[in-house]
Amino acid sequence: MKYLLVAHGPTPDLDHPVSGGALRAMAHERALRGAGHEVVVLRRAQDAPDGFASPGDLRRRAVAVRPDAILCVAPEEAGALRDLAPLCVDLYAPRLLEAAFEGLQSEAAGVALNAVHAADEVLFTNERQRWFWLGILGLAGWDLTGKCGRIVPLACMGWPQVSRATVKAAKGERPYFVAVGPRWPWQDPRAGIAEAVEACGKRAEVRVYGPASGVPGAREMGTVSRREWMTALAGALGLIDRYARNTEREVALSFRQTDAIDAETMILTDEFTAVADFPAPYCYLRQESLRLDVERMIKHGPLASGTVKEELSLASTSAGLLAWVPARRERGESVVDAAAGLSAARVRADAETVLRTAAEAEVDAKRAEVADLHAQVRALVSAVEASSAAIADVAAFRRETVTVLGARLSGAEAGREQLLREVEGLRADVEKKNAELSALAADRGRLQRVFRWR
Repeated sequence: MKYLLVAHGPTPDLDHPVSGGALRAMAHERALRGAGHEVVVLRRAQDAPDGFASPGDLRRRAVAVRPDAILCVAPEEAGALRDLAPLCVDLYAPRLLEAAFEGLQSEAAGVALNAVHAADEVLFTNERQRWFWLGILGLAGWDLTGKCGRIVPLACMGWPQVSRATVKAAKGERPYFVAVGPRWPWQDPRAGIAEAVEACGKRAEVRVYGPASGVPGAREMGTVSRREWMTALAGALGLIDRYARNTEREVALSFRQTDAIDAETMILTDEFTAVADFPAPYCYLRQESLRLDVERMIKHGPLASGTVKEELSLASTSAGLLAWVPARRERGESVVDAAAGLSAARVRADAETVLRTAAEAEVDAKRAEVADLHAQVRALVSAVEASSAAIADVAAFRRETVTVLGARLSGAEAGREQLLREVEGLRADVEKKNAELSALAADRGRLQRVFRWR
C-alpha cells in the first residue's frame, strides 16, 4: 500500500537536536517501510525545503500523491486531509491538557475535535491517553460501544552508535544523573532536581539539559545534539524525571523516558506517571524520598535489564499500527457538525448584521442628507421671501418715483407751455421793436439828408 505520512519537524539525526513529533514520525515510517509499504512523507516548509506552506497546499500535495491511506502525526493538519483516503491521526501527546497550562484551551479544543472528527482511526501511546480521549471521540461522533483507537507506545528506536556499552566515563569524572530543564508550562522539575543535587553532595552531580533550571548546584548543559543527549543518558546513573503533579503529567509519556530506557538508564519518576505502569527495574517509585533512590544508585550503580526495552522495540510497538486495515469509519452525530452548522449560522447572522449595520448607516446618511436639504430649502425660502420683500419695496419705490416724476413732468410741461407763450410774446415784442427801430432808422436817414442839403 502507499501511505502518506504527514509530520512536523526535520528528519531526526544524531548530530542535531530533535523534536518528539519527528521521532514519532520516523518510528512510523520505519515500521511501515519494514512491513513492505511505500511511504511518502510531507513536512512543513519550515522543516523541509519542499515542504507544504499551508493547509490548502498540503491538501493539493496530498491529492497529487493519491495515497491508499494517510497517517497524520500532526493532529492540527488532519482537517486538510479529510475524505482524501482512510485517515489515521496519531494522538501521541495530550495537546488539550498542555494547552490548558498555556491559556490556549479554547483553541486546542477546536483542533482536537476537528482532528478526531476527520480521522477514521486514532493512535494513543498508552491506555491512560485512550481514556482521556474517549469523551472527545464521543463528541466527534465515534461509536463508543467498541474499543476505540489503537495503542502504539513510544518506541525505543535503537541507536547502535550510542549505548551503555560504548560509553565510558572520562578519567576522574564524577558519577552523574541527568535531568531536563523546565521547557514547558505544564512541567516543573526544579524541586526534583534540587532534591537530587542535595542528595548527591560531592559524590555525584546533576546535569540539566535543555533550558536552564536555575537550581543552585546543578550543572547546566544547554541544548545539545541527539548524540550528546543519548551519550549522556547512557553514561548516567539515572534520569531525574520527577515533576509537580498535574493532569498532563498523569497522562503523558515522554520521549526522554523512552530514550532513557533505550540507553538502559534508570528512571527516577513519580508513582502517578504513565511510565510508572512499566515493570521494574526501570523505574524507582519511592515517592517518599528521592534522596534514598539517589543514594542507593550512587552506592550500587545503575540496575537495569532489557525486559521493558524489548517490549518497547519498534517491532513490538508498531504492531497496533500495522494491524490497521485502512477503511472509512461510519460517522454518527457529531458536535463538530452541530458546531459547523452553528458556525455557519453565526456567519450568516454576522453577514446579516453587517448588511443591517451598513443599511442603517446608509439610512442615517440619507437622513442627514435630507436634513441638510431641508436646511437648504429653508434657507432658500428665507432668501426668496427676503427677495420678494425687496422686490415689493423696489416696486413701491418705483411707483412712488413714477408718480413723483409724472407730477414733475406734468409741471415741467405746463412750465414749458408757459415759457413758450412768453417766448412768443417776447418774439412779437422784439419784432415790434425791430419794426420801430427800422422806422426810426428811416426817419434818421431822412433827417440827415435834409440837414446835408441845407
